[in-house]
Amino acid sequence: MKLKYTGNSSAIDVGYGQRRGALNQTEYECPCGKGTVTFEKDDIPGFKTINTLVDCPECEEKYDFHKGTAIEK
Repeated sequence: MKLKYTGNSSAIDVGYGQRRGALNQTEYECPCGKGTVTFEKDDIPGFKTINTLVDCPECEEKYDFHKGTAIEK
């Protein structure tokens, strides 16, 4: 199922020395509507990571999340 988009944020020029980049976050409403799902992309040279933060224990247990979507386990 597609998640409801609620906003995004970006922190540019994070990191240290010559390894500066951006930290981008995209937020969605969780499927039950009681919490949020945040996709965080760390785009700093040498430290690129992608995290999914689920702020709803009920939905975290019931779904697998991918950017903008939730799939029942």
